[in-house]
Amino acid sequence: MAKNTTFKTWDQYVAEAEHAPFELPVSAEETIKIEAPTGAALMQWARAYRTGDMQAMLITLCGEQWSRVEPLLAKAGYKAMENLITDMMLFFDLVEDVELIGPGGGKILEKDPRKIRALIKQGYRPAGEADSRT
Repeated sequence: MAKNTTFKTWDQYVAEAEHAPFELPVSAEETIKIEAPTGAALMQWARAYRTGDMQAMLITLCGEQWSRVEPLLAKAGYKAMENLITDMMLFFDLVEDVELIGPGGGKILEKDPRKIRALIKQGYRPAGEADSRT
């Protein structure tokens, strides 16, 4: 007997993929709205992410707004760029959960790389890594 399979329409996929824009307040008068990356942009972003190309990551994520964001980054310390990339990745849900095991054995899930680094400094370790004794 054939299995009855119902497929989604393209419009359903598009509707499910809708995401609010990332809003970057620049001043009381200006907020830059960065739309969620398209599928094509996400493929470019993933390639940039794998190679650690921060400029390509930002260009891809910012899309049409890159020409406005780039001059802001040119005037700021590098941590501003790192934090902007991280916040955009979290907002658009582009990072995976990392399971961390605490010094007492408890487990937590975290996505934010800044929080993950802080937890590792507190004695947590990523699941699957051997416990180091120094």
